[in-house]
Amino acid sequence: MEKVVKDAVAGGVDIVQLRERNMHSRGIFSLAKKIKEAIACTSARMLINDRVDIAMAVGADGVHLGQKGLPVETVRRMVGHGMVIGVSTHNLEEALKAEDEGADYILFSPVFSTRCKPGMEPKGVDALVEISRKVSIPVVPLGGINIDTLPQLTCRGVTSAAVMSAVLTSENPKQSASELKALLQQQII
Repeated sequence: MEKVVKDAVAGGVDIVQLRERNMHSRGIFSLAKKIKEAIACTSARMLINDRVDIAMAVGADGVHLGQKGLPVETVRRMVGHGMVIGVSTHNLEEALKAEDEGADYILFSPVFSTRCKPGMEPKGVDALVEISRKVSIPVVPLGGINIDTLPQLTCRGVTSAAVMSAVLTSENPKQSASELKALLQQQII
């Protein structure tokens, strides 16, 4: 995992989010420390999914909360303003709630069909654009984003995206990350 993270960051990944749902606490802690070391001499930041305790213990840059996680206000009291707090959302109501509670950004998914969220109906680009217009915090799309689907987002002004399979399952994570980053940067003026 550390090699994939190093390669992805070398290719342009800005944020590494540790998302381990089936690993025990000590395992997540150990992996988080290794990832933090892997990105130590880079500008990349690390977020930990749901585990505020582990994020604090390893000095992560932030925490990402699911819909069933702790409330944003509670996490903010725990971590202060030194950590970024993001929230996974799947519709406008959840997005507005996350913004009202003080999230720094929201992740909106799944935009496209993805094996990572089986059974979830893709929300589509129009829903992403609508939510982006109705909240004032950054909205990061996730779900089925790859070199083929990303242009559907960038042509609508999207300048950031979250990816998993497009980089993690690539034979060349650095090149895949670099190609995705290049597409995103074409929109930045």
